[in-house]
Order: sequence, then C-alpha cells, then structure tokens
Amino acid sequence: MALAALFLLFPALASATAPARLTPKQAARELRLLERALTDLHPGLYRYQTEAGLAAEFAAARAQVAEGAEPGEMFLLATRLTASVRCGHTWTNPLNQSEAMQAVLADLPALPVRVRLLQGRLLVTASADAAMHRHDEILAIDGRSVTSLVAELMPYLRADGSSDGKRLSQIDSVAEGGVLDRLLPLLHAPQDGVYVLRLRAAAGGVRTVHVRGQHVADREKTLLAAGLAEEDIRWRLTFAGDTATLTLPTFAFWNSEFDWRGFLQRSFDTLTERHVTRLIIDLRQNEGGDSAVGNALVSYLIAAPHALPVGRVESAYERVPYDLAHYLDTWDFSFFDRTGLVERSPGQRNWRLKAQPAPVVLMPRAPRFAGKTIALIGPRMSSAGYLVARDLQASHAATLIGEPTGGNRRGLNGGELAWLTLPYSGVSIDIPLIAAVYEGAPDTGVTPDRVVPTTIEDVIAGRDAVMAAARR
Repeated sequence: MALAALFLLFPALASATAPARLTPKQAARELRLLERALTDLHPGLYRYQTEAGLAAEFAAARAQVAEGAEPGEMFLLATRLTASVRCGHTWTNPLNQSEAMQAVLADLPALPVRVRLLQGRLLVTASADAAMHRHDEILAIDGRSVTSLVAELMPYLRADGSSDGKRLSQIDSVAEGGVLDRLLPLLHAPQDGVYVLRLRAAAGGVRTVHVRGQHVADREKTLLAAGLAEEDIRWRLTFAGDTATLTLPTFAFWNSEFDWRGFLQRSFDTLTERHVTRLIIDLRQNEGGDSAVGNALVSYLIAAPHALPVGRVESAYERVPYDLAHYLDTWDFSFFDRTGLVERSPGQRNWRLKAQPAPVVLMPRAPRFAGKTIALIGPRMSSAGYLVARDLQASHAATLIGEPTGGNRRGLNGGELAWLTLPYSGVSIDIPLIAAVYEGAPDTGVTPDRVVPTTIEDVIAGRDAVMAAARR
C-alpha cells in the first residue's frame, strides 16, 4: 500500500479539542514519538548535536512530564527539544499547529507591546497599553532582568549551528506574534494576568508599571486602529539622485501571482535607462523562500559566470515507516518513499541520493548593472536569504554591510519538509527531510564586509545606521 494512501486511511489523531491535561502515559508517548521521528527522519540531526546530547535532552523532558503535562507545556518542551538540534527548519512552527494548539497559543497573555532586541537591550516599538510608551526600554519583567530572560529563552530559539544572531532576532515582534509572545507566558505566566515591568523612558528616568497581558490578536487590533503601519513585504525600487534602492523583504511567493522575474527585469532595465551608478539592495528582512530568486538577482550583477558551491544531498531514510507516516503530513507524499533513489555505505547513518543535483553556474544576465552595488544584510536572513548573501559575497557582485546572517556554510536542512502532529496535545513540529552537506565548511553564516550594528539610540532617533553607511 502506498504511503499516501495509508496516510489517508489513518489521519493524525489530534482533534480541534486538546485535553486539559495529558496523563503521564500520554505525555511520555508523545516524547517517544517525537524522538523517533527526529531519529528516523531528520538528515541533519547530528550535524551540530550529538547522540548523547539529544538523549540527555529527551531524558530531561521525560522527567518533566513524569506527572503529566498541560498542552502548552508540551508545546514548550517540543520547542526546546527541536531547538536543541540547532537547525533553522526544525521547529514548532505556529502556522502549522493543529486547531487545538493554535487555540492554546492564541489564548496566552502576551505583553501589550511590540519589542525589538538591540545589543541585548529590549526596546518597546509600539504599545497597546497607556502605561507603556514607544521607545521605553524594558529593564525587567516580573523581577527578571532582560539579560537573564534572554539567556533563558536561548535554548528555545531556532537557528542553524552557531548563528546566535538569528536566534536573538526572533525575539523581535511580528504582527502574528513573536516568540516572546508565546514563550514568556508559558515559562512565566503573569500573576493574576498582570505583568510588572521596570522601564527606562527615552528621555531618562526609571519607573515601574503594572500592565495586564493581552491576546496577540487584541493587541495587534489596537495597534492597527491607533495607526501602526503593517509590515510592508512588497518589493520596491526607489531613487535618490544617482542612487537606487531595491528592497526585497522576501523570496517566498508560493501561491502568489507576483511576477518576480518581470519585476527584476524591469528594475534592471530602469537602472540602465536612468544611468544609475550606485545600487543598494536591502535584504535585511529576507528570511528566505525560493533560492531561484536570489540566483536571478545575482545574475544581473556578475560580469563572468559564477559557480555555486557544490554540496552532497542526503536523506535519513529510504522509506518512512508506515506507523510513523500515520502522524505526518506534507505537500508531496513522494517524499516518504525513496526506494531505488538512494544508497548507503556500510556504517553510514544517512542515505545519499543517487541523482545528486547538477553543479549550478550562474551566467551574467542583461542588462548587467555595472555600477557599485551594496547589499544590506542582517541576522533575520536565513534559508534562501542566507544563500543570496553568500553568493553575492563569493561572486564579488556586491559589498555587504550590516550584521552577520543566519543560515550556515556547512549546509542547510530543508527543501522537503514534513509536519509531525503529536496525538494528544496537538503540537506540530516541522521536520526537514533533505540535507545539503558541505564538507569542511565553517560553522558560520555570512559575515558582512563591513559590520554596522543597529543600536537603541539609532532606533529612537529614527536613524537607519546601516542604510546611512551604504549611502556614504
């Protein structure tokens, strides 16, 4: 029987109504299922983690659920366990949670503010509570310093290898609710729903305020009604004198009608027609998407063919076990059966795809931009966002300014994904099924040619220090 058919016969057990509390037996079963799924499916499981280290993480988790667990506790445990793999694509993705778990997360009492973490300092960027103001600096929450809270959050934050900047960037608020909105109330629920915060005003002076936690949806509704602009993920090309700025916040266009190829062609035609001599490409918010987009961008900037790094593509399995497929979902069930497509050497954990990707050589594309190109990069960049930064730097197509990216030169896990849904809590975990391996590469993302950090003082003053450096 095909795995796809088997999945249809046995849908995942999680329903829209999660139990109020999991029994010890149920919680232990979910942990066993998660451990087995990672061990059987994840091709990069031991790229940064060790077998002993992962076993210790699960042993500690089992001790925590010895007397049972709330569904939210299971979400927290799964978040920490998957983060311990140190893979940016292995996580409790909020968008893929079951209806039951989404309801649990939506009901959490989050802080009534949006925040941004800058060099270890936590800045309020928007407030839905009159007791707190934009540009207040949060010094402590319920008696816990920001430094200690960030240290406590780190084991729950996802990134590839040593890319800690990527981990820390996830504390920054986003419209659908950031990690602080989920992790803080799960780790430290506010007493009677009220947080006690110690704040420093932008003009100076320290005060303590009591604010009631809010559902993220309610907070965002209040902020939008007050005039907060929504995050703009549109591509745009703007001009100032002989300098053009191309802003590309995303490469993710699945199920979108946006013609990115046409936009790039028109943009580079326009640069030629207007005799632009300097191009700034702002990629700082780009967390990835389709790597073909980045390849096309680089092609407009190179004068000679550029060969991309060649890695080895691996899978952890030949065929997903039937009983494990019971709890999995994906967009293409052919991912679950690689019979005849992979091979494995004796003593090796992973299977090597017989049909390895052909080497990719980017060819110059007309009209090539021959002026000075500067790319702005930062820690949010990962996946295909990381790859375009890597290739812009390696091809000498652009000077990179900003802060180190996420991603990792050792290779990424992704391309093919499955979602594991735990049967009692409804917690869902993204698990990548393919790994790209670059032997001997360093455990690092892309370091800019010129490091320019953003400070709290910059944000309060309305300065974009990275953009200013690029314009000089």
